Amino acid sequence: MGLFDGTALERAVICESCGQDVKSCDCPPSEPNVEIPPDIPPEKQKLSIRIEKRKRGKQVTVISGFRGHPEQLKNTMTALKNELGTGGTLDESKIELQGSLVDRASAACRRLGYQVK
Repeated sequence: MGLFDGTALERAVICESCGQDVKSCDCPPSEPNVEIPPDIPPEKQKLSIRIEKRKRGKQVTVISGFRGHPEQLKNTMTALKNELGTGGTLDESKIELQGSLVDRASAACRRLGYQVK
């Protein structure tokens, strides 16, 4: 299957490594050059917790300062949501929890081993 199949602009897909048509290419598939950060222990991370106001007066607790692997951040978010009994989401390297939960969130982060400013 090539680019623009069935149109006047139809062209074959060319392999970046050998320059041949992909259908006849024998090159191994290339691995993406995405560097995955290592897991950084919670004791070495210093988090910042603040409240932001959103539309219609809603308050959101934002926890930032995470470093390390995205899976580690996802697991931390799940643990915080379960412990605090609230909803939340990930936004880049920040956790956003629904409601004004600064004191409870900082205590929960400390129990998980993080340092909190």
